[in-house]
Parts: sequence; structure tokens; C-alpha cells
Amino acid sequence: MKSKLYLLNRRHLTLIREIEDLAMLRATPKPDQEPRTEATDLATQGPIFIHSAWRAGSTYFWNKFRSSQAYLAYYEPFHESLETLTASSIGAATSASWPSRHPVLEAPYYREYGELVETCGGVKNFQWTFPYLNYFRNEEPLFDQQTYLNGLSQYAKERGLRPVFGFCRSTGRAPWFSRYMPGVHIALIRDALGMWRSALDRKQAYDDVYFLTRPLIILLTSRRDPWIARYFSALNLEILPRFSDSGDARRHAEEIARRDLPLTMRAFAAVFALGTVLSRRHADIVISMETLSTEAGRRAIGTTLIGRYNIDLDWRDCQIPVYSPRSEDELFLNYWSHASILAERYAAHSCALAADDRPAQALKVAQ
Repeated sequence: MKSKLYLLNRRHLTLIREIEDLAMLRATPKPDQEPRTEATDLATQGPIFIHSAWRAGSTYFWNKFRSSQAYLAYYEPFHESLETLTASSIGAATSASWPSRHPVLEAPYYREYGELVETCGGVKNFQWTFPYLNYFRNEEPLFDQQTYLNGLSQYAKERGLRPVFGFCRSTGRAPWFSRYMPGVHIALIRDALGMWRSALDRKQAYDDVYFLTRPLIILLTSRRDPWIARYFSALNLEILPRFSDSGDARRHAEEIARRDLPLTMRAFAAVFALGTVLSRRHADIVISMETLSTEAGRRAIGTTLIGRYNIDLDWRDCQIPVYSPRSEDELFLNYWSHASILAERYAAHSCALAADDRPAQALKVAQ
């Protein structure tokens, strides 16, 4: 019965998306209809920030920018491996080096960081707190984080390229980005079941729990605004211990992922439901990968990207897999439904971080 309700909700959401697509096509201004302003220049020339969860199609989306000569596109700027990155490790990390299901990439993931790697290893100004400790820190300026991202942005601009940041570790800090990092903020979303099954399939096929453990590590290590702490408490996740050492947190997360699937599901749903809500609320444009995989969706989203943000890319090969619920998915879908309801309720407390601080250019699109 609950799976049937989930299917009905998805069908209802599809109708809403179609209506939003039509409204977006009517609302998208032609470039010559708007006077040039500072906000217009920021939208058409400023940095582009892609905010996504893991297993949501973000590598495909980021790679489209990388394949264009107009951009310098950084892959996962908060990835923990950037702390120790070297010239040799850049060359070793490719789409063929592991069963990623990523599109074939013309170059290693981290090529764009090559000239920014310090002699002793690590990307300039990268700090160990970036990947997980800061995941829900939204009310502080975090000057070290700003310095790092502004340095990457400046490096691209000095080469006459528009900087693009393809994140998988930023949805929980979308309010921070909207306040402290001016630019175009794209919330990239995917159906929750697709993300969960993609992560779970890797464990079943390769005994790889990496994507199952990321939400757990966030819960075990991240600092949180008070309202976010209350959200996790409402989901009974305060039972998880807190770690100051990321290595200890990773080992504990791996133990949980291998022995306690329900707790792993709850953490996955809690972190990504809240991240989805925050990124949607604080983004300039929201793009559903399922919508981008349809002809009508590509046309609508492409029109907005070109007309408002000067982003002209070819999305015709976008094909995100869509999963139909099975009986064994019912528990996860229940967790996700509960977490999503609470996320909407608690995220309302974060609106002040975006409502008064963003330029009046924001346009929500096509989910």
C-alpha cells in the first residue's frame, strides 16, 4: 500500500513538473529584454556552483561544462582526496580506474587542479575541515573556505575562463553558499530511490560501501546550526556518537553500513532529504535529472540556461536511470518520506539566510 502511495506521489510530482516547465518557458526573458545590471553580469559571467548529492548524475552534468572551452570546471572541490593530491595521483584517478558508471572522461577527474597542487601535496588552501566538518555550518563566514573557493575562481578568470564548481558535498551548506559565494547556484536533484539504489548496488556488486557511508560520516563529524541539530534529534539520530577524527568516523561508518542497514537508510534519508530541501530553497535554478532526460525537459531547461545564465550546452545524451519501487524498498521510502516532511518544516528556519541576501534574479525551475 505504501509503495502504491509512493507511486501516486511520483505521478503527481510529474504533473507538477510539467506545469512548471510550461510556466518556465513563458517566464524566461529574452536577453535583449533586460537592461544590464550587476546582477545580470553575475548571472551571465559569474562562477557557476553545481550542488548535488552523490549518485545523482552530477559527474555527467559537470563534464558537460568541462567539455566546453568556455569553462574551467573543478571536480568535487571539497573531496577529501584533495588534501593529499599529487601530480601522480591526479593521473591515476580516471573514470576507467574504478566501476563508476560515470561517462567516459577525456581527462582524469582532477586535471584542473594540476597547477594548484603544493610541492608537498594537497591543493592550495584546501583544509581537512571542508569535506564533512563544515557540511551544515551555514551561519559563519568561514573565511578559509571562502579564500579557497575564491582562489580557484580567480585561477580560472586569469585564464579567461568561467569557473564551474561541481560539488557532491555542498547541499547541506546551500544557505552558506547563497550568502557568501555570489554566482549562479544550480541545485541538481534526482529521485531519492535512484540515489539509494545506486549506492546500495555498489555494496552488493563490489562490496563498496563508500556512498553508503558518506551520510554517516557527515552525521558523525559535522558541526551543525541549532535548528539542524533539532532536525536530526527529531529523527532519533542523536544516538550516533560524535568524532573529531575523520579516520575514526570513517571506520565507524563502515561498521554501521555493513551491520545495520536500517540505520544506514535512516542516515542516508536524513542527510540527503535535508540537503535536497536546502539546495532547492537557496538555488537560482533547480534541475531534476529525470526531467533533463526527457525531450521536453531538455528544451525547457536549456532555454532558461541560455537565456538567463548564458549556459549553452548539449544535453541530448542525458539518460538517468529511473527505478521502480520493489517490496524491499518500502523501508527506505518510509524513512525518506518522514525525513522529507521534517526537512521542509525545519528548513523553513533557514529562509532568512537566503531571502534577504540573494540578488533578485533567482528563478526556480523544472523539477
